Amino acid sequence: MDYLKTLDNIKNSISKGEELNATNKLIAIGLIEKEKESYRINEEDSFVYFYEDVIDSEIAFDFEEKLTAPVYEVAQSDATNCINTFSSIKKLEENSSLYSWLQNAIRFTDHLALHYLQEIINEVPEKQGDAGTERSRYIQINQKKNDAEKAGRIMDNLYDCRNNLEHRKIKDSEVSDYQRIIPPNYKRAKKQVIKRYPEALICFRDSFVEFYAK
Repeated sequence: MDYLKTLDNIKNSISKGEELNATNKLIAIGLIEKEKESYRINEEDSFVYFYEDVIDSEIAFDFEEKLTAPVYEVAQSDATNCINTFSSIKKLEENSSLYSWLQNAIRFTDHLALHYLQEIINEVPEKQGDAGTERSRYIQINQKKNDAEKAGRIMDNLYDCRNNLEHRKIKDSEVSDYQRIIPPNYKRAKKQVIKRYPEALICFRDSFVEFYAK
């Protein structure tokens, strides 16, 4: 409530032409910069923006042409969901929003994995053990000696990371049915995502580039 009151004070001061104090000036500047960033993001292709932000370099490949428009549009939506949660991978926070971001980042990458399996190494996706359909693709990629093997291994691990962010209950003791919740380790998850996810996207990008350059 104090922050909302401060915003109201800033609005009233501006409408009356009054000078803002130093603190309110910083708040106003921060809001303007955030709005500028939001506008800039909205002007860009969300797929390209997200990919380049994660790998911290130019994408240097036309994914839209190879994935086809319908698939690309769904991937754009997944990228937009990530951006709306955190505008940059550098701004990931150690809270429950990290789970939402990672969930959408995995969905975004699923499009690359499926295309890689079916179009680049010409394999039919097969369910792997108890893993779900999407995770099985990464396990299958990781099992093969191919350019994206590393990406498959990383994404398989990030599935574990995502699962560990979900609330888990355990029995309080062996002699009691009383249960308690284990809080997620957001700090560990953030560290893993920031270190490994860019490597996965770079690996997939390089695999696409090499294949389609032939």
